[in-house]
Amino acid sequence: MELLCFLGSSAVVCGVSVYLLGKWLNRRRAAAASAPVLPTAPQGKLTSLPRGAVVEVVGESNYQDALEALAEERTRLSQRIATTAHLVRERTNRFDANAVAVLIEGRLVGYLSRADAVSFRPLIETMEDRGEVAACAATIVGGWSRGERGSGKFGVKLDVVHPDKAPAEATIISHAVTGLWEAKGPAGRRKVVQRALESLRTEEAKTQLLNEASSVEVVSALEQAAGLKTPAAKRRRIQSALDALRADEVPDELQRQQVEWLEAALRDLDAPREAEPGA
Repeated sequence: MELLCFLGSSAVVCGVSVYLLGKWLNRRRAAAASAPVLPTAPQGKLTSLPRGAVVEVVGESNYQDALEALAEERTRLSQRIATTAHLVRERTNRFDANAVAVLIEGRLVGYLSRADAVSFRPLIETMEDRGEVAACAATIVGGWSRGERGSGKFGVKLDVVHPDKAPAEATIISHAVTGLWEAKGPAGRRKVVQRALESLRTEEAKTQLLNEASSVEVVSALEQAAGLKTPAAKRRRIQSALDALRADEVPDELQRQQVEWLEAALRDLDAPREAEPGA
């Protein structure tokens, strides 16, 4: 009788265990099904977004292992590690239809806040449609460790102009052209162009800026050549500007007029001079 009771009790215990195990497995399966699929490493041409404001990353507490691996070690004081982050749409996120993941060296380290994701996502979608990957300056912060006194978590801050506050591209180009005329020499003008290109998002705007820069370079070269004394010196200056223009990243159809201007100036210098009356 006692044996039968024992066996009956064991069967009940086993039945309860199987039931609880089944419930636990079901919860795990449900959690796995609802968890967001991690974005893959971004593929495409890296295009840097303009700097200018601190944008906080959220959810880094869930990715401390990835951040610690990126930082390589913990130090007594909080760290500030400059790096580059990639902003990627997370199309399969079940919790936020606008989710934008933040990746560093292919590792997921957090997300943009819901409000920032709404603002950034249209820009990121446009870039991805062009085969571009949105990249921006980032800093890994925190991660201090003081032994028994504890340790701090890592965090991520982005340095990027918020799309809602970014200046219009026409304004950027206008300021750049003013800077081109005020710059001293080709090296100074190239720095102006490079800074402006980093702030422009569309290829059309970048092409327009490069075309404007070529025009400024041509006019500057012609003005400098006019101030030289000998035809040989003038020719060298114009030829130098012509070589630089041809090597620039301006599409042929947009730089054709500038090239024609410089070639016409060279032909004019090489044309035989008519003898002056009485010579």
